[in-house]
Amino acid sequence: MAYTSEDDQELLDRFMAQSRRAMRRLKEAEAAAGQVVGEGHSADGLIQVTADGQGHVTQIKLDPRVLRLDRPALGTTVLAAIQQAQADGERKSRKILGEALDETSALPAPLDESFVRDRVERVARELLGG
Repeated sequence: MAYTSEDDQELLDRFMAQSRRAMRRLKEAEAAAGQVVGEGHSADGLIQVTADGQGHVTQIKLDPRVLRLDRPALGTTVLAAIQQAQADGERKSRKILGEALDETSALPAPLDESFVRDRVERVARELLGG
């Protein structure tokens, strides 16, 4: 089969299309990860915490009944709910980004000097009748 420059153009076009799709998918994943809400709560439901995908606490809701807890118990319970919300947000973000990375891992290897060398050698062989 004879080599044509259209073969390379088709390969490059396919490579560029795959690269654009991968970048678009990664940007979508980044945007989705930015919208993640992690949730945590105390066992009794009196404390509810939300955090974003980076672990930043975005909201703490305390039922007035938490005032019945002594200070050390309140602190421990709030801290546990915060950590739960942070872990939940991080897990959700990692899942989104991991799925996007899995989808983009099928990209072809980057074109390097061996690609060009192979093409030059192929054209030379065809020109020399070999």
